[in-house]
This record gives sequence, C-alpha cells and structure tokens, in this order.
Amino acid sequence: MKVSETTGTIFASIILAEMIEQNLSRETSEMMKNLKKVMIVDDEETLTWSMAKSLSRDKDKYEVMIANNGAEAITLLKKNKVDLVITDLRMPDINGLDLLVKIKKEYPQTKVIVMTAYGSSDVEKEANRRGSVFYVEKPFEISEIRRIIIDLITRKKGFQGKVFGLQLTDVIQMNCLSGLTTALVITKERDRGVIYLNEGEIVHAEYEEQRGTDAFYRILSWQEGEFVSNVGIVCPVQTIYQNWEHLLVEAMRRKDEIRSSSRDQAKPS
Repeated sequence: MKVSETTGTIFASIILAEMIEQNLSRETSEMMKNLKKVMIVDDEETLTWSMAKSLSRDKDKYEVMIANNGAEAITLLKKNKVDLVITDLRMPDINGLDLLVKIKKEYPQTKVIVMTAYGSSDVEKEANRRGSVFYVEKPFEISEIRRIIIDLITRKKGFQGKVFGLQLTDVIQMNCLSGLTTALVITKERDRGVIYLNEGEIVHAEYEEQRGTDAFYRILSWQEGEFVSNVGIVCPVQTIYQNWEHLLVEAMRRKDEIRSSSRDQAKPS
C-alpha cells in the first residue's frame, strides 16, 4: 500500500511538473510574439554581430534581427512586423537613405535610425528630411543606442482610433491646427491610404497607384474607417501644394456632389 501511494505521488508530481513546463512554454511563446522587433542593417558583419550581442541584454524587451545589406533588410521587412530599423548609410547595393525612403513609403509605422561614419550637417538634414527619427555618428556608445531603442519602442506617441460619426475632415483639421508632422494612415476594410502632413500642411497622399490630390480626395470620400496618426514621420516627397483649408473645403464639396448624384439616381423616374 505504501509503495502504491509513493508511486502515485511520484506520478502526480511528474504530471504536475509537465503541466508547469507546458504553461511556462506557452507563456514564453506568447511573450516572444509580443516582443518588439529591432533590425540592424550594416554590411560590416563584425559590427552587426557585436551590436546584436550587446543589445541581447534587453532580450526581454525586444528581439534583434540582422541584415548585412539593403536587399536582406527588405526581405525581412516583408516577412516580419519590424518596429525599429537601425541602418548604416553607406552600403553596396541599397544605401541607407534609399532604404529609409522605401521603409517610410511601404512601412510608415516603422521607425528608422541612421548611423554613419561619414557624417556631416547636410547628411543629417537629408536623413531627417527623409524620415529618420535619429541620426547617429560612428563610433558611438552602445549604451546610448540601447537608451534610444528603449525610448523609441516604448514611447506611446501619436494616437489611433476609429472614424464613426466623426468626419475624417475633422481628424485632419485637428492635425493641421496642431501644426503636426505626421503620417495619417487610414484604412477602410481592405483599402488603405496615407496622408502626410508637414508642420500642419498637407504635403502628400497615397492610395493604391494614385498620388497627390487624386489620392487625397479619394481617401476623403470614404464614409467610415480607422486611422492611426504616426507623429514625427516626415514625408520624403511633396506632391500637394494647396493650403489645407482649401483642400478640405474641396473634399467636402466633392463629397456633397457624390451624395447629390446618388440621391438623383435613387429618385423614381
């Protein structure tokens, strides 16, 4: 009887240990899913390796990915939701500024830090103009990079919401009156458009193949949707030059025309 009880106790302990291990495994897996992703892009493999090793101290806060050229970085961006990219400026295939422009165009919510050993005030201005959130000159202290990364990936900057009842023109007007520089990403079911503001002025818009005012008026014709305002993102191009008040008035006029036309078509002949 005592042997049987002992065996049963051991068996129960094994089952309990397995259950605890499975729970820990699930929790670890869930935690890894929720980790932010930081990508380092540099053609100097020793630098990317040493940076990744140093940044691994913060592995409970973010996951580090490595790309040794621009093409690798683009491939990783297509497969992963990357929160922050730290890229070198001079690389053989795609330079850091071109990669920055591509990221800001296709992944506007991804923040970018540019690092270079060939710095100048002109290069810094150009990097900032194209949408870099930080510009770092080599050599740098890894502790400073760690501080910047933590600040950027934990910052709750900007806002998001759903546009129901509230008109999209109201949302844009608030951003303009606040003098914000932002990328306003608007989605409606499977449609997605981006409206860029620079210091409170509308400078660019994108929807599918459309650019400029055509894209802007198309997005403003939507009746409902969701929006995310990515404050601080600078648009690398300018295709819209009209005053924001004029653009919003014209958008509302076009919307009224569409409604009026729809009502006329609905009337029995």
